Amino acid sequence: MNDNDEICPVNETLNLFNRKWILCIILDLFDGKTHFSEFQEANPTLSNFTLSQTLKYMEEKKLITKITHENIRDNTEYQLTKKSKKANRILYEMTIYALDELECSKFANDKKDKILNRYKNSIFFSKFVCL
Repeated sequence: MNDNDEICPVNETLNLFNRKWILCIILDLFDGKTHFSEFQEANPTLSNFTLSQTLKYMEEKKLITKITHENIRDNTEYQLTKKSKKANRILYEMTIYALDELECSKFANDKKDKILNRYKNSIFFSKFVCL
């Protein structure tokens, strides 16, 4: 195996999250949304078909688990897996970079704080931030 054949961990990570809507859904899950209808409401331009396909993909990649409750009207819930919860720190660092260095750096500081708090308020953020 030569250097060109080696797998790049950064590329592999980016490829996992590169499909459109995955990061939006992960952020929705971090915000406490767990149902199909909540994802639709939070992302109005996301079609039912695309949402359904994205959730299936995320399940296959072990980013979410699907839980079905009997005798409950909106009976399907989605939850982050340990694998996707670990991404919180990455998302936080990417957000800091974007807010400081990219077009979104024009946000006022109060909006930046609100955006960053999406990650800081996650239960799992505190476990990984000090690594």
